[in-house]
Amino acid sequence: MKRVALFLFVVVIAVGFVVAYGQKEKEAEKMDPEAAMKASIMNGKALFSDASLGTNGKTCNDCHMAGGTKEGKMGKMVIPPFYEVNEKYPMYWVMADKVMTLDQVINWCILTPLEGEPLKWDDQRLADLAAYCSSVVPAGMEEEEEDNEE
Repeated sequence: MKRVALFLFVVVIAVGFVVAYGQKEKEAEKMDPEAAMKASIMNGKALFSDASLGTNGKTCNDCHMAGGTKEGKMGKMVIPPFYEVNEKYPMYWVMADKVMTLDQVINWCILTPLEGEPLKWDDQRLADLAAYCSSVVPAGMEEEEEDNEE
């Protein structure tokens, strides 16, 4: 009798795992990676103009002109437009005088020019800002990018 009960217990547990695994597979099938990336980029673009990231009313657009597509300024320092950002990091970053990842640079910008609180590493807003920055093509290079895709 104990063996039968133990056998039934093991079968019930196994069935539970199979059902749970099947549910996760169905959820994974529902995800569209391309749509998720596009949504992340759009969220990042919106955050780029969001003064709530800081406490002084400034946004990312105050230093990175036209959403990072044009040359900007921070004081006397010229800030180049974003171009292939995802290929440049990690890199030595002059303003911090150390090697940094893109996420660290984004947080430096939130902390310093925007006077805000850095975003936690698992905050989706940080990923969205990085996705947006990595997607930007400088003004005037859109046509060149389209030609390269063909």
